Amino acid sequence: MKAQKAAAAMLAFCSAFSPAAGLITRADDTEEALTAITAETAVADGNGAFTATVSLSQLPETGLCAAEFAVAYDAAALSMTGVELLYDTGAQNAEDFAKLEPPVFSYEDKGDRLWIRWGTGLMNADYWLKEERPFFRISGTLSENMPAGTRTELRIVPAAGETAKAEIAAGYVDADGNAHYCKTSVTHGAVWKPIDETGATMYGDLDLDGKRSVSDAVLMHRVLAEELALSAAGYANADCEFDGVLTLADVRLLLESLLKGPDAVALGARKGS
Repeated sequence: MKAQKAAAAMLAFCSAFSPAAGLITRADDTEEALTAITAETAVADGNGAFTATVSLSQLPETGLCAAEFAVAYDAAALSMTGVELLYDTGAQNAEDFAKLEPPVFSYEDKGDRLWIRWGTGLMNADYWLKEERPFFRISGTLSENMPAGTRTELRIVPAAGETAKAEIAAGYVDADGNAHYCKTSVTHGAVWKPIDETGATMYGDLDLDGKRSVSDAVLMHRVLAEELALSAAGYANADCEFDGVLTLADVRLLLESLLKGPDAVALGARKGS
């Protein structure tokens, strides 16, 4: 009976995550540890096409049986073309066998935000979201009118949008049929339009935050010491000397640019021209 009650509660919990129902209400006395949702900062190709992943981390030990949120975007700057689930827990196949509805993963483009829903009515937590890993990948195309070297945000927001009382919904149901709602933290992403064929967005900006700083020079030193790796765009931006390799000369140029100002020191392709 206890298992049947929990399964029924889980189905009710997950059915609340629907476009019609909107966000479910969080009970303050059942809040759990943080769940983190992170959108990638990506760079479009020469035709404006891009892909960006959204990842999960800091998941509760039990895992999540349901999550609902949206990726908000500027429709004047980009258009969405597709969504691909990257984290397959096996829940969909198991639900098909059990003849449960609705589908485990679904999405809808609402014109200014991409609504995302993941929810399973399965009692077995082995089918829940438990691993820290990429969740799904979105694809799209930047507007031709978007200037090179600029970016547009991918914001992780509640499914209902960034209204005063809206919250991102995520949680699970325990064996006694009690719903637990997790607090969430988010890291927004962005899509850059490159400035040249190398995929660079701003020479000297290794972390793709839209500015050059001492932290970028520190990153260069760490890369040279083989302590970490950069994204493809990060490496392109790091090539301040524009010679195809990353050396201490690139660090010196970046520091000189920070000291004297960007107009006083030629970086990247401008230096190579």
